[in-house]
Amino acid sequence: MSRPAVFLDRDGTIIEDKGFLGDPQGVVILPTVVDALRLLRDNGYAAVVISNQSGIARGYFGDADVRAVNAEIARRLAADGVALDGWYWCAHAGDGCSCRKPAPGLVQQAAAEHDLDIAGGAVVGDRGSDVALGHGLGVPAILVPGPYPYTGPEPDLRAQTLLEAAAWIVARG
Repeated sequence: MSRPAVFLDRDGTIIEDKGFLGDPQGVVILPTVVDALRLLRDNGYAAVVISNQSGIARGYFGDADVRAVNAEIARRLAADGVALDGWYWCAHAGDGCSCRKPAPGLVQQAAAEHDLDIAGGAVVGDRGSDVALGHGLGVPAILVPGPYPYTGPEPDLRAQTLLEAAAWIVARG
């Protein structure tokens, strides 16, 4: 039986957005992330990262660097007793591929590989591409504050933290 999933942006949602991050030493987990992931897990939601990582295509860092940053995030979350259920990223720059948000390719791949219910979930991120992804999937799109001025479609909720977003998702059931 598939379980609902919350699809999370990485930079600006789970960790501080420092631009093109290819160094695990730059990882800073945002406040409330651990509590938010616990709340989602305890209520039966999978939490899956869906991230655009165009720094690979731009030559700023390689796929191995993205994996190292993700591994550091996972290590720090594990130290607090939580985990993410999947990690998916688009290495392309610009439009035209099926995996770069707001395209649904990575969400569809994650759903197939992990038996996830897309319709029962939500998308949370700090950019217009995250909100547009949620709208395109027909699920709630939740905006959390990021380091850049927001330009994009109106989200279903403007949350101040990931924990506020998670509580809203859980309350909607």
